[in-house]
Amino acid sequence: MESMRSLVFRDIGKIEYTEIPVPQIEQPDQVIIKVKMCGICGSDVKIMQGKHAYKKDTVLGHEFNGIVHEIGSAVTSVKVGDRVALDNNPRCGLCDFCRMGFSSQCVELKNRTLGIYKNGGYAEYCVAPEDVCFKLPDEIDDITATQVETLGTVLNGMNTVQMQPWDTVLVLGCGPIGYLFASMAKNIAARAIVTEIDPFRLNIARQLNVPALNPDECDIEEEIIKLTRGKKADIVIDAVGTQLENALKYVTPGGKVLAFGMDDSSRAAIQPYYITRNAIKILGTYIGQNTCLPAIKIFEAGKINMKPFFTEVIPLEEGPGAFAKLGLDLDTLESIPKKAMKIVLQP
Repeated sequence: MESMRSLVFRDIGKIEYTEIPVPQIEQPDQVIIKVKMCGICGSDVKIMQGKHAYKKDTVLGHEFNGIVHEIGSAVTSVKVGDRVALDNNPRCGLCDFCRMGFSSQCVELKNRTLGIYKNGGYAEYCVAPEDVCFKLPDEIDDITATQVETLGTVLNGMNTVQMQPWDTVLVLGCGPIGYLFASMAKNIAARAIVTEIDPFRLNIARQLNVPALNPDECDIEEEIIKLTRGKKADIVIDAVGTQLENALKYVTPGGKVLAFGMDDSSRAAIQPYYITRNAIKILGTYIGQNTCLPAIKIFEAGKINMKPFFTEVIPLEEGPGAFAKLGLDLDTLESIPKKAMKIVLQP
């Protein structure tokens, strides 16, 4: 059987560059994608730390796009040669959540997610069902197209918080997710503000041309009070997954907190009385939900400046070394200063 180059997640802290068999079509609705580019997601970093769901001996990578290489007998929406981005979360369409329009909670995700439970885009080829493939217009280059699914998750959050043109929006953390949220808030809200402690990413946050605050250098609550003339933020987005307690301090009475970032090692102590007395809405969203096509339209229209977002494109075989640049020492599993925002792998 023909083999291909890949990066296989073996266990916490261990990822191996190796060759594995090229995937084969096993169902009539499947397609084989020749991967062009695949971004390294913050979720991948957390998988390597053991702070996110994972499955051993799996090819990671869910931020990818490519060329349709082969199609199953029942495939009708794409053809060989099409450029496509992928939603890495195939839904079943049959469970109660799917049938109630809440497919982000599909009960089959735990068995189907590409790059976590099924082999993903850290390889030369990937097999996927037809219904997660989205054709790409020529206006979107292969590097930007790695972020279609990522922006789709952000848009699901945007749909949930229902951001208004008069809102002040505070985004906690300016990694890739925070950058996209802040970029969208710039397009919609009256004011966007971001926080970031990592020096590399703080510099990128400042390129958004919005107030970028470092919690190590100022009191964020005091600064938000000043910037809003005492009101605090209408919407606070935790793009890290560890900031819920802080978010509640920075949001105005009647405001909304979006718990978006994921870190299953984090715990928060909150006072229910404070939430009730101040009529604060705490919301949560997970992955995207019918938002990949809107993401493609936003990228096609050039609504977001993605130039500061991408740090570098590297060959697949250099993938293990990229985790240090993204803030994780794989030998010690300790966090270290970051030297990148988004790194993209090219098989």
